[in-house]
Amino acid sequence: MAQAETSAELTIPGPVKVMEVDFEARPVAKADFGYFRFVPGQVAPVHHHLAPAIGLVSSGRILYQAEGEPARILNEGEAFYEPAGPSILRFDNMSATESAVFIDFSLQREGEPFIALDEEPAQPIDRTSLPTIDLGGRTVGHVDVYSRHLPASASAELTASEPLIGIVAEGVVELRLDGGETTRLVEGNTFALIEEGASAELGNGSSEVEARVVTYHLR
Repeated sequence: MAQAETSAELTIPGPVKVMEVDFEARPVAKADFGYFRFVPGQVAPVHHHLAPAIGLVSSGRILYQAEGEPARILNEGEAFYEPAGPSILRFDNMSATESAVFIDFSLQREGEPFIALDEEPAQPIDRTSLPTIDLGGRTVGHVDVYSRHLPASASAELTASEPLIGIVAEGVVELRLDGGETTRLVEGNTFALIEEGASAELGNGSSEVEARVVTYHLR
């Protein structure tokens, strides 16, 4: 990924790899997104995924446990992976006083559902569907996850050597795809560069606070 500096004095930190996952390669028709908000103390129902699910904790802390694995804590800003097949035993808001927000997407074959519930939820699940990204049947078996911080007023360039999906994790980002019109994205908004060589300019829309973008590179 090439990076563009806004001035000679400003050094923009490069992307940092925060996770990589491998799974059985599959033809992916679409990436289906959900934006979830769990109320204080909310406990997720036991569930499983037919398609690999990957996401980001936007705020709060989540207690996560997949079948056959020990429980662990997902902190604000962390990426996570829910494999296809095993039951997800815990995906619970750890706070009794604060909400938890997370975004996830699943790499679905044609006709696969976003989620399958093993039990009925004890509380209503607040899920907002985000725009689906058409992947046209591309074969995917590996995902690299990168986090990129943009200082106030800074900008950087992305060039796709493989299909990538981006999520604004913090702040406000002004996105310009392939030299076209600029779109203003806030926390939780997504974008995609699907074709090899596609490019985008990411600009921090604030002159006061930093922004952060997480990108998921599919291959």
